[in-house]
Amino acid sequence: MSFRVFSFSIAVFTTGVVCGVFGYRFVREGTFVDIPEDTSRQIRQNSQYVYTNPLLECEVAQGVIDVQKENFQKDLESFVYDLKQRRTLTNESIYFRDLNNGPAFGVDAREEFFPASLLKVPVMMAYYRWAESEPGLLGTEILYEAPKDFGMTPTIIPREQLTVGQSYTVEELIRRMIVYSDNQALRLLSSRLPLEKLRDLFKIVGAKDEVLVDVNAQLTVKEYAGFFRILFNSSYLSHDNSEKALRLLAMTDYDVALKAGVPREVMVSHKFGEAGTGDTERQLHDCGIVYFPGHPYLACIMTRGKDMDALRQAIEDTSRFIYDKIDGPY
Repeated sequence: MSFRVFSFSIAVFTTGVVCGVFGYRFVREGTFVDIPEDTSRQIRQNSQYVYTNPLLECEVAQGVIDVQKENFQKDLESFVYDLKQRRTLTNESIYFRDLNNGPAFGVDAREEFFPASLLKVPVMMAYYRWAESEPGLLGTEILYEAPKDFGMTPTIIPREQLTVGQSYTVEELIRRMIVYSDNQALRLLSSRLPLEKLRDLFKIVGAKDEVLVDVNAQLTVKEYAGFFRILFNSSYLSHDNSEKALRLLAMTDYDVALKAGVPREVMVSHKFGEAGTGDTERQLHDCGIVYFPGHPYLACIMTRGKDMDALRQAIEDTSRFIYDKIDGPY
């Protein structure tokens, strides 16, 4: 098997639709087809899927769609304004999307951040898409010869780390990269992933791909949320691979921030990322899908400030505020 080599020059190595929603259908080629909201009909898919969209497709019909849910953007904006003062944050950006045909909105959603370890999600997705046309790819073994020094000390250390001199399959490296946010696993995988495969994925979600080659490039919270949206809808990967990816993300070894803001029994498929070291301004992000019973939603939260603990707590506070809105009159 031949590989083209590329490397990330960004801080990625720091640790760190529903069909018919808003009258659009997302198709595999990455285009949108306009479908009037009042003529959408939802079809349930096989119950074997736990993490992906339970609506297999939408057909034009005179059926009904879920009633429009209340948009709590103004409440969230007020909450964030107070939170920034209380937690002394420089900035917090949020993208929320109701995955049951409800509203989608952002708070300071045009603000840009360094994605850092959040980019491990598109790397996983690109590999799973590649494997759909390249049988045996995930079983390919890669030798871990020596650790790479990334010139920074992350605050979130993987609980399990690779062993020098041991070979790992691509599938196992993907698991470690996602579950433990292992930067060494990411390095081995990214060095063998054709850059074009990632560029194609970024184009589909409408995200700037400069972050793949430019250390100073950044993403908005809405751009990044697109990766989770197309995973949920299986509109980039097969249903099986989308399910597998979200299952891994539900195993992420990081139970604070986004996940800490919801009850322990509620599943969350998410990925965190941190950037900045020492006395410099720090960034902490946590994005994912919260599987509120019968009402899943996408919440992506990116923060910036001096104190990492304050950023972590701010994400938890915001996550809890959103969950309580879904659990209440909303």
